[in-house]
Amino acid sequence: MFTPIENLPPGTIGFVANGHITSADRHTVLEPTIEWAFEVGGQIRLLYVAGSDFAGYEQGGLYDEVVFGTRHFTDFDKIAFVADDGPFNRAVQAMQGLMPATVRVFPVSEISIAKAWLSE
Repeated sequence: MFTPIENLPPGTIGFVANGHITSADRHTVLEPTIEWAFEVGGQIRLLYVAGSDFAGYEQGGLYDEVVFGTRHFTDFDKIAFVADDGPFNRAVQAMQGLMPATVRVFPVSEISIAKAWLSE
């Protein structure tokens, strides 16, 4: 499930990912919000927080998210990924050089630092 994060800096959208992310979660929450942000303000900044119970994506879900991301490859300015140490933040770190957006991984204890970085 995706839960939108409120009160972020202008030009920034954010989500907390909890549990097992389904294609319905992506199609009803994540993708429409990102599409709206692109239409309203051009390049956006994304805060993506992996909740303590984040269990990844349903079968094929990560592939679908990558396909969506490639359609908007140059639309992101910055991406802050917030998670405790684990496979998800290591995967994001491995992809840092493959995207034109600036990507940083933050531990959960530094979420306020992640928000400040997005506003710079």
